Amino acid sequence: MEEVKGYVGNFDIKIKKKAKYVDWDKCIGCGVCTEICPVKVPNEYNYGLNQRRAAYIEYPQAVPKKAVIDEPNCLYFKTFKKTGKPACQICEKGIPAKNIQGCPADAIKFDDRDEFVDIKVGAVIIATGFKPMSKTHFKEYSPQSPDVITSMEFERILSATGPTGGELKRPSDGTKPKTIAMISCVGSRDERYHSYCSKVCCMYMLKHARILKEKYPYINLYLFFIDVRTAGKDFEEFYVYTKGLGAKIIRGGRVSSVDEKPNGKLRVRGFDVDLGSPVELEADLVVLATAIEPPDGVDDIGRLFSATCGREGFLREVHTKLYPVETAARGVLIAGCVQGPKDIPESIAQSRAAASSAASLIIPGKIKFEAIVSEVDREKCSSCGVCVPLCPYSAIKIETYKDKEKAKIEPALCAGCGVCASACPSRAITFHGFTTEQVIEQISALVEA
Repeated sequence: MEEVKGYVGNFDIKIKKKAKYVDWDKCIGCGVCTEICPVKVPNEYNYGLNQRRAAYIEYPQAVPKKAVIDEPNCLYFKTFKKTGKPACQICEKGIPAKNIQGCPADAIKFDDRDEFVDIKVGAVIIATGFKPMSKTHFKEYSPQSPDVITSMEFERILSATGPTGGELKRPSDGTKPKTIAMISCVGSRDERYHSYCSKVCCMYMLKHARILKEKYPYINLYLFFIDVRTAGKDFEEFYVYTKGLGAKIIRGGRVSSVDEKPNGKLRVRGFDVDLGSPVELEADLVVLATAIEPPDGVDDIGRLFSATCGREGFLREVHTKLYPVETAARGVLIAGCVQGPKDIPESIAQSRAAASSAASLIIPGKIKFEAIVSEVDREKCSSCGVCVPLCPYSAIKIETYKDKEKAKIEPALCAGCGVCASACPSRAITFHGFTTEQVIEQISALVEA
């Protein structure tokens, strides 16, 4: 997203579509280019646990299932930038000498360019998802070890479309771990990083534990919790069932350290509050339930739409209970983890609420505005511009009036907060309903009554 103009009912948005170097109208998703491309790079979708080609399809269930070419890693573009001459082109032409065919749909498009699309919309829903916190922050947990992984990496290992095809293997040597330790609240509920609870960690740790114990009942599985939070329909029953499968729950303070041992094992040190004693064990694999963070660039998106971010970086709603999907900018709604950590059912409920709120705004075809807004008397305005940066709703702009630059307030954006009226040194801004004369009249009416 490059640029946003306008207001509720009348947003003009410029979107940048990055060049794909594959003609999606022709691409049939056969995957030939992804198989013959000679370049391999870390696969971001699997968090670098395996590799992908420079020509690739994001993941097997991608919609649409079309290939793209990674320009920074493609040999064609690397060589062309250095020499000015094209090279490679195996994805397009294949290798005739080895009887290897290139793209059968003739969809490779090396001359593709970035495209800018202008759209006009009445309301906007921001739903960017989240970013898992990196393990590199936690030096006490030996993040340099390949066998210390995050829960998202573990999720990909367990997936049938993941880097190991669903087989449980240690990243370091490909062997099957016999003892696994999972640690909760890594970065969450921690004043050093994030004071909030990431909300879903307890339940997805239990989910992973259930999958493991049902598929590999012989595995020794230890789950370290500060305390177990299972607030939700059937969540407590899920917890009790998982414990019954043999997963060992260790409840206590935060795990103090994870150390690498010379034999390749990992030593985990913690505390068991039920036993009232320290705990130390050797594990083949350690899984960190790292905190949910807002994705990169959320603050930039917020500024584009005049939506504010909270202390932790998530977009802020107008009111937690009364207006949970509305932002300070009217017509700009939020859904999912862009507003804060939440699970799938809550995200779905919030997305439906945001869709309903957007529909209620634009379906009638007309937008109703509050009567109490500020107005600029342009004859008094001194063009100082003090009001422009102070407006929290970006409702004030400077424009030409009678050959002079004067302030103007857009009624559709004004929320009637009165900040501009109180700051104007020329007293050129009137806050309707709250002028001195009106307030005096109201007091007089009350006294006479």
